[in-house]
Amino acid sequence: MCRRVLHPLVRILVRFGISAGDLKSIVDSVYALAASEYLAGQGERVTYSKLAVVTGINRTFLPAILAAPQDDFRPRSNVQVHRAARVLNGWYEDRLFQTRVGEPAVLKVDGGSGSFRQLAERYSGGVYHQTLLSELERTGAVKRIGQDRVKALRRTPVAGGPDIDSVYATGEIAGDLLITLEHNLTAPEEDQLPVRMLVNSADAASLPLFRAQLGKRADSVMEAVELFTHSHAPRPDADGTDTGVEVGAAVFAIRRPLQTPQAPKLPTDRRGRPRKQRKP
Repeated sequence: MCRRVLHPLVRILVRFGISAGDLKSIVDSVYALAASEYLAGQGERVTYSKLAVVTGINRTFLPAILAAPQDDFRPRSNVQVHRAARVLNGWYEDRLFQTRVGEPAVLKVDGGSGSFRQLAERYSGGVYHQTLLSELERTGAVKRIGQDRVKALRRTPVAGGPDIDSVYATGEIAGDLLITLEHNLTAPEEDQLPVRMLVNSADAASLPLFRAQLGKRADSVMEAVELFTHSHAPRPDADGTDTGVEVGAAVFAIRRPLQTPQAPKLPTDRRGRPRKQRKP
């Protein structure tokens, strides 16, 4: 199981230049923190000795590990990303905001019909158009042309390429998925969260259609979840304590190559021959 989970993660880390040593430092920190939470949740007193037994980390290293600051980054809300995605999708799909050949038109920022302001009012769900424009500019999804015009550069607010926002978004989605799976492994059946998965073989030429159809259905699910949370906002109890809990949903496509796992490629010499391993 660990290899299945770690392999795609390590591929991402290698792409961004994160070494095995860097990952080990992070893992040690997360292990120590998770073990502290586990022991406290079991009603036990948290000590360095107990943490060393649970984690396998040398006791002498634990004070420094726990004293190091944790990553306090908080990504922007998924609701804001989703609304930005709806605006970009409308820009690419709505004829009012397209050129004669069906491409996203260069829009006036303010104005009436066919302006970015009207686009935001139609698809953002109430977000002020200048706020949305600043966010899309920050992520590189749009570009200003002069002082009063704006051009779409891509269809998604967060790029799939190697930029920091994509990394944070990927980490948040993967973390939430694992939290749900962990909950279902330990919670009684009546408290488990719904998880559905289906993978079949399909013609590679059908991928664009698959992406388009699943994307539209995903938008519908996100809108339903957003409406649900708005209509079931948390209410403080009698003493003013907030009794709310964060809930949500994620929809993601699965794509796997139809091939058997290959053995790792061994180092070769200049002639392409496998290098002989040196005896210790």
